[in-house]
Amino acid sequence: MSSTEFDNPLPKVPAEDPPSYHTVSPSVIQPTAAELEEVGNLLKGVPPGLEFFAQINQFCVREKFSVSQGWSTRTFDVLNSTGQKIYHAVQLNHICGPLIDLKIKDNSGNDVVDLIENCKCSCDRQMEVRLSQGNPIGYVHLHWNALVTHISLLNANKEVVLLIIGPNFNTVIFGSSSFEIKSKDEQHVVGMINHEAEQFIASFPNDLEVTVKAVVMGACFYLDTLIQQKRKAMSNRQNS
Repeated sequence: MSSTEFDNPLPKVPAEDPPSYHTVSPSVIQPTAAELEEVGNLLKGVPPGLEFFAQINQFCVREKFSVSQGWSTRTFDVLNSTGQKIYHAVQLNHICGPLIDLKIKDNSGNDVVDLIENCKCSCDRQMEVRLSQGNPIGYVHLHWNALVTHISLLNANKEVVLLIIGPNFNTVIFGSSSFEIKSKDEQHVVGMINHEAEQFIASFPNDLEVTVKAVVMGACFYLDTLIQQKRKAMSNRQNS
């Protein structure tokens, strides 16, 4: 592992861990001890490549900058709480094609998760989070709201499992901001997504379902893309 992965450690995390998701969503079925694999102590049934999520309650999405990087490609690292890289992501920007086309790979270069948003057909927008084999594991649905950022996180059956609520994009284009991860009834804050220094730091309950954690990761990339799109639109208006 390269020492450069530890050059920029994550900001200090809050002293208190996120609350247990099980306490605010009793209907979520948690894995039993019988379902744990002996090798690697990983959960049975966890999709290949998502094993990291079984053991973490925080990660950071950080863009990588390179002088050789073209306008059509952006690259990111996904880091754990100690600054170790657990995933690498490549986002392709198309002139004609998907609004969002992003592939997340593990440290061995294997495809793990794809993020796809094909069109903007209404005020509301939706990005699909799917395994590299093509099976959807969830969706990130952006609701039109001029006052706040309102995002629903859906499971593979398109049922709402969590919400993300935060300031509207007119106030978060530049500078730091925070988004609450809330239960679907909006009664409990179960995690946070903090945007600062061009990175997103997400914290959530450790017992949250693995695929939902992956959808939270997708939401971080989605927020980043939306902010970048807003910045570009503002720059175009200023230059016109």
